[in-house]
Amino acid sequence: MAEQFDYLNSDVSAPFNEKLAARSQETFEREVRERAQLMCHLRFRREDTIARLKQNIAWEFDDAWTKKAPSIHAQIEAIVTEVYKHLEGKKD
Repeated sequence: MAEQFDYLNSDVSAPFNEKLAARSQETFEREVRERAQLMCHLRFRREDTIARLKQNIAWEFDDAWTKKAPSIHAQIEAIVTEVYKHLEGKKD
């Protein structure tokens, strides 16, 4: 007997899934970097920026549809620190 809702089963190829995962990671890294730059320009403390971005990611990936935080969550502190070091001392 055929499944009634066969469109619920993904038939996406493994190579495409790998490309998609890489693009997703790049997008999250860019988003975190851009938010960190904005918050640095708004003169948020680095620690406050890290906490806020971690909360944002946790909210986006709440336990309603996923079991664990994405890998970007563990990289936020390093990205924010890098952005703040780069922008530190720059004049507007």
